[in-house]
Amino acid sequence: MQYKRCKCGKAERWDTGEAVRPCEGCTECQTTYAGSSADHKPLEPHDWKPQFNRDTGQEDGAVCTRCHKRKRGD
Repeated sequence: MQYKRCKCGKAERWDTGEAVRPCEGCTECQTTYAGSSADHKPLEPHDWKPQFNRDTGQEDGAVCTRCHKRKRGD
């Protein structure tokens, strides 16, 4: 495991070895997680795609195609 943080140091996490997704990181300094200061990249917006409820077939929010974060509908 590797310890990674954003450029300003306010967001941090332990990494399991998977690639850092371009939409995961710090919303304050707008950088991705990295193990060293040379590896920080600008934070990209989530790529939302609609998600549907299996039982009803109705749209049930959205999912990011990169990081799989869920955005629920109201």
